[in-house]
Amino acid sequence: MPANDYADQQRIIDEVRAKQLFFVCGLPKSGSTWLQIQLHAHPEVSCAGEGHFLTYLAPRLAEALNKYNAYVKYKSHVVLEDLVSFPTLDEAGFRFLFASAVLLQLAASGKAREVRVVGDKTPDNLEHLAHLATLFPTAKFIHALRDPRDCTISAWFHNLRLEAKGAKPKFATLAAFVPFVARNWVEAIGRWERVAAAVPARCTVVRYEDLVARPQVELARLFAYLGVGTDAAAIAACIAAGDFARLTGGRAAGVEDRGSLLRRGLPGDWRNHFTSADEASCREIAAGVMARYGYTA
Repeated sequence: MPANDYADQQRIIDEVRAKQLFFVCGLPKSGSTWLQIQLHAHPEVSCAGEGHFLTYLAPRLAEALNKYNAYVKYKSHVVLEDLVSFPTLDEAGFRFLFASAVLLQLAASGKAREVRVVGDKTPDNLEHLAHLATLFPTAKFIHALRDPRDCTISAWFHNLRLEAKGAKPKFATLAAFVPFVARNWVEAIGRWERVAAAVPARCTVVRYEDLVARPQVELARLFAYLGVGTDAAAIAACIAAGDFARLTGGRAAGVEDRGSLLRRGLPGDWRNHFTSADEASCREIAAGVMARYGYTA
C-alpha cells in the first residue's frame, strides 16, 4: 500500500461522515428503487443504489475478524505459551472498521463526493435501523411504504420473473403468499415504529401511493427533510428522472410487462388478482396497521 493511501482514505471517511447521511428502507417491491432514482436526480443529493451493508458486509466482516482473533489467541497461547500476547479486535474495533467501510463505499457511489447529502437505498435496512441509528447518530431514515396487498402482487410477479430465470419458488400459490407478506409487512412496520419513536426527528415515511398521486408535494417534503433545495425546477427534474415511460423505454404506466422489473407502475393492481379470500386473509393479519397508515379501502 502506498504510504499516503491510508491518510487519503481517512480524509475521505471524515469528509463523508460530515455530510448529511440518510438510509432508505422498505419491504421489497414497495417502490424504493423508483424513490431512489428520484432522490438521486436532485443536484444536492447522491443516492446511487444498494450497499447491503448490514445484511451482507457486516456478517462477513465479523466472520473474518472472529477468525483473526481466534488465530491470534492460538498463536499466543499454544505456540508462544503465553510468554507474549497480542490484542484481539474488540466490538468497538469492529464497529469502527464496519462504519469506515460503509463511509468509503458511500463516498465511491454516485456523485457523493460532489454533494452534501449522501444516501443508500437498501430495502433490508428496515431490519437494521437501530444499528444504523447508533453507528451514524446524525443519519436520517426514509421508509418507503406501500399497501401490503400491492406489495404482495408486485412481489408475486417479481418472484415469477426470477423463477423463469432459474430461481427456486418458495410458494406454490398466491393464496399461500398473501399471509406471508402480510405478516412481514406488520412486523416491518413494528420495527420501524420502535426506531421512529426513539428518534422521531430522524425518521419519515413516504407512501408509494402518495408519491404517485402528488409527486411534487411528496418530493418537496422529502427534500426539505433532508435539508436541500425544494425549488420547482429541481423537483420537476427529479420527477422526470423517475418517469415510468422513461425508465421502461416508452411503456406507459399501467401497461403491464411481466418480464420487467418495472411491471406496471400504478397502485391498486391487487384488485385485479386478489380473491375475496385473499383480501380477507391479508386483513385478518394486517387490518389494524393498514388502517393506521390509511389503507382502508
